[in-house]
Amino acid sequence: MSRDMKVRRYGFERKRKQKKRIITTVVMVLVLGTAAAVGWLAFDPIYDFVTNFHLPAPQVQAPPDSEPQSPDGASQPSPDGPAQEPGKTGGEGEDFPATTAYLPPLMMTEAALPGRLEALKAQGVQGVVFDLKDAQGRVRYVSGLDQVARNLAQEEDAMDLGWAVRTIRQAGLVPVGRLYAFRDHTAPAHMYDSAVKYMGSKVNWINDSSANGGRPWLNPNDADARQYILDLIGEAADQGLDQVILDGVQFPEGVALHLATYGVTGDLDKSAILADFLTKARARGESDGVTVWPVVNLLSAAGVSDVRYGGSVGRLLKAAGRAVVEVMPDQFGGGVTTETLTLSAPALTPYDTVKSALGACGDVLDGEYEYVAMVQAYTAPNLAASANKPYTKTEVDDQVRAVKEAGISRVLWYSPGGTYP
Repeated sequence: MSRDMKVRRYGFERKRKQKKRIITTVVMVLVLGTAAAVGWLAFDPIYDFVTNFHLPAPQVQAPPDSEPQSPDGASQPSPDGPAQEPGKTGGEGEDFPATTAYLPPLMMTEAALPGRLEALKAQGVQGVVFDLKDAQGRVRYVSGLDQVARNLAQEEDAMDLGWAVRTIRQAGLVPVGRLYAFRDHTAPAHMYDSAVKYMGSKVNWINDSSANGGRPWLNPNDADARQYILDLIGEAADQGLDQVILDGVQFPEGVALHLATYGVTGDLDKSAILADFLTKARARGESDGVTVWPVVNLLSAAGVSDVRYGGSVGRLLKAAGRAVVEVMPDQFGGGVTTETLTLSAPALTPYDTVKSALGACGDVLDGEYEYVAMVQAYTAPNLAASANKPYTKTEVDDQVRAVKEAGISRVLWYSPGGTYP
């Protein structure tokens, strides 16, 4: 069946439109000319339209993160100070303070933190230590690491780390994060191959019977466990921290330690394994602009025990170049007796205890390294009444005096509850 043909009159339409535009232009010229003839200068709306008519200027939209510009193009400082490098909040290069104090997670909240900071400042404190990952392996700040999510390690009420760092600095104090490494009872359930094993099997070793609350540990000799800690150090640096305390860099403590295995064939050199990790942690920190301070306890440095670090604490210190040394009398329990150190009721005489224990370290605490002394600012919870007493400012000051006489100028007040005499 044939289709009807339609003829489109393209030439006619173009001529008609051109004629219409010419007529419109002529009319506009006549109107404006007439207005001028009757005194258009007195007619403000027409005057403004004619004299100010121009094409609109092109609009340039600044990138979302661009800095506001001054008339001459120079960047303007923000009301809170100079523009900051991404990830940092103004503390680049700050040193570990002479006096710091630990605050627990319950005090790292918007409601509690400002008041605690003012109270600590009034007591002469210059820095605040707080948990990034605690001794249970719970990550206490909002982390973006995939491994934290896979480990189900994110604390439910985690703090905003950037906010915490800014708040502490705005109060005139230095923020210091504390991060537990292999003392981690959360990650092994999900990083199963990275846990300490039972007699070389695929079964996770635990530090006591299940009935007594035994828990697994991360293996200090496992590459993935190490990388997890190194990545947390990097994230802390990205969030603006310049100082990080690395606690729990150790082999497990508990019962049946002889049944724990670490994927090592031959003799287990704990000190060498930990020193190798600390070399990597130090390098990671330096590349990210953060100083890493591993924790060692005086019990081990004085040669009383080799369970945590093996037989050479000095190798760890050499690898790290610095350390936080736990000098708390509480760690010696009811007393110790060795060839180099004898302590009876250590908690009763904090000055003598710390002085004697530091003296027993010999050359382990080499003077070429940097140290912070963690002093006991709490009453020991598990000592017999006859060997214990309340710890007040006097007992804290006694420990500080002992460490300063030994040449350690920085101190960290430690109380699990975050209150200080």
